[in-house]
Amino acid sequence: MRTPRFITAVLALLCLLPCGMAQGQDRATSEYDMGEAVVTGKKTPGPLQEEQSQPATETVLDQDTVTTFAGPGQTNPYRALNLLPSVNAEGTDPYGLVQDQNSLRIRGQSASTYGRLSRTIEGLPIGINVGNGSMGNFLDMENVSSLSLGRGPIAADKGFGFGNSAGALDMLLRKPADTPGATFSEQYGSFGFTRSFARLDTGESPLLGTRFLGSASYSQTDKWRGKGYTDRTNIMAGLAQPLFYGHVRLEAYGIYNAFHQDEYRPLTYAQTQNMSLYRGFDFTGERTGDTTTDYAYYGYNYQDMQEWTVFGKLEADLWSGGLFSFKPYYAGDGGSRRFTNVTSIPSKAKQIGFNLNAMRESQWGFVAQIEQDLHPVKLKGGFWYQYITAFPPPVAGQRFYTLQTWGNSFGGWKMLNTVGERLFKAPFIQASGDFGKLHATAGLKYLSASMPRVTSYDTSGVPDVSYDDARDYSSGVVTSKSTDATEKHAWLPNVGLSYDLTDNLTARAMYGRNYAYPLQGPLYSAYNSNAAAFLAQGITLQHLWNDIKLETSDNIDVGLRYNNGVFSIAPTLFYAYYHHKQVTAYDSLIGASYLQPGADARSFGAELEVSWKALSWLTLFGSGSYNNFQFTKNINSSLGTTLRVRNNQVPDVPLWLGKLGATATYDKFKGTVLYRYVDSRYGDVQNHDYIRPYNIVDLYLSYDLPPVFRNKECKLTLDVLNLFDERYVATIRSASDDTQTASATYYPGSPLTVVGGITITF
Repeated sequence: MRTPRFITAVLALLCLLPCGMAQGQDRATSEYDMGEAVVTGKKTPGPLQEEQSQPATETVLDQDTVTTFAGPGQTNPYRALNLLPSVNAEGTDPYGLVQDQNSLRIRGQSASTYGRLSRTIEGLPIGINVGNGSMGNFLDMENVSSLSLGRGPIAADKGFGFGNSAGALDMLLRKPADTPGATFSEQYGSFGFTRSFARLDTGESPLLGTRFLGSASYSQTDKWRGKGYTDRTNIMAGLAQPLFYGHVRLEAYGIYNAFHQDEYRPLTYAQTQNMSLYRGFDFTGERTGDTTTDYAYYGYNYQDMQEWTVFGKLEADLWSGGLFSFKPYYAGDGGSRRFTNVTSIPSKAKQIGFNLNAMRESQWGFVAQIEQDLHPVKLKGGFWYQYITAFPPPVAGQRFYTLQTWGNSFGGWKMLNTVGERLFKAPFIQASGDFGKLHATAGLKYLSASMPRVTSYDTSGVPDVSYDDARDYSSGVVTSKSTDATEKHAWLPNVGLSYDLTDNLTARAMYGRNYAYPLQGPLYSAYNSNAAAFLAQGITLQHLWNDIKLETSDNIDVGLRYNNGVFSIAPTLFYAYYHHKQVTAYDSLIGASYLQPGADARSFGAELEVSWKALSWLTLFGSGSYNNFQFTKNINSSLGTTLRVRNNQVPDVPLWLGKLGATATYDKFKGTVLYRYVDSRYGDVQNHDYIRPYNIVDLYLSYDLPPVFRNKECKLTLDVLNLFDERYVATIRSASDDTQTASATYYPGSPLTVVGGITITF
């Protein structure tokens, strides 16, 4: 078996274990503050923090780590997660401004917020990206105090959203400050990148104790390949108000976010085999009058979105040891997306044009919880509720415009539907206790999640009007393509134990069941295209809706944590078995392939986190992972044959991942270098479309200038991304984990990028 280069470096670092252990025997602290997150135990010397005695696998990144590694765009939390083992986060642009042409996998699972990743703000699942647009990244990273990512088993009081089988990412805010202050930053970089950010804190008012914050940012960059640009405007406000002598605490926040995004053109697998030629391949920049060329015009491939959210927290001290919290939230958005099919050149006999999708989302909910300290046991009980209307998926309104010699004309409505609400309801209970050296946790969540009602309208003769007006022009409802809502249920238990073998060494184990919300868009599209064949067999859309199941996974983590304050190491073994995974299977009665929930898969592997304060001015850190992720049985193909995929690696899942870094400080200078290794991957479940491994080196430099104009801090930064200009495939875009040969699309990784900036804090 081929051994990646980073393993040699990790083993060399581990050889220094006795030295690191000896240096730090007497260095210990009971707890430490990471912005708003307080983690008990000793702080590790590196950027990855874990609570020493916690049974779960949960890593915390503090504000300084997030600011450094989230990238110069400071909008994408996933960039910072790349430090963690088993996390592979890539994007099509160097700044993280592109919203949906990205790739994030955690322990091999595709981590989209519409399905498998719980991405929360202060524990609230605000902003669900339902694919190809809608709901970007709400937060500027300067307003985040810490990120935490749970992998494997997830506690019942965490991981809310459409799913958490890939993990649970929670972002805690920098709350309104106690003292007045202001922060201003400017950044300029490659490809016309500019970003301005400002934040103002009023401090605590002497009369009522009220604290306010306000922030705003604007970012813009040209595409690094092809014509077009991306920009983003973000405004945030918040307040904190103590009531009844501090026994009741109120927080409220509001965010407005808007972005324009010209898309990057995907590559075919054949094109990825010649990256020297196709690395800069993109949509055409001008129209020529030839429709077989103009279908790839960049002006037919973009999206515009506006989004907003308000959320808050009411917290009250109850009886002795009792705490009540109520956290409501609302989010909405509106926009549109234009796109063409550019993975194959259309013939002149085929109708050529672009699609226009209307997008809209409205989401509200709350998490209510009571916590009781019954020393040595802490008990939490609560309820999560969410109401969401969103489209796509399924697509509600899709118009088609036919290309003409010098323009386009309306070609009709491809789809015209109303998509009903999705309801999520989940009572939960979680208990934890410390019994000397033994630490235990256990919990249970009961999830009820509904599939939306879909009402399909006849599109014959409907003119080019708005989505809301189009239904009035329809001749009526198409009953065969409509369905009522259905409800799915799952019990989600968890239990974990840890034991302190010494003051510095803890053994731990945890089991938990996670879930993922199933895809409906591809299933509806398949039915819409083959409705006659389905109906001939007596199969209505309602039958398919009823057959869909929640994907669940049984997860087991076993590990050790050693940390003496100078050296830390945390090995973890993990295993997961996935039930009811959706695969595109062939149905001989229908003569077509469509999503079906009949597949199981299993994943097992190992993770390692290491950090060492080698010298007073030098810290070394690293992480690595091995992940074997495979289907447990073969799949029927669209040709009626069997795809022999059992024991094949799932597409886009590298067997090995490795990250190594070093941070050096000298006086007012700080420099960090980060090396990432991503092993080879496949673009298909048959493991034919081979994508070679790659190595990336990033450099982060900063220098603190002396105070001027009565400021507290003036910092210069210089980031150099992809230092050696590696040519590689960053993103593999596939519809599902069973993507077949020549079906996926690919996006090249961004080239060498240099960004300079200045931040002034008052």
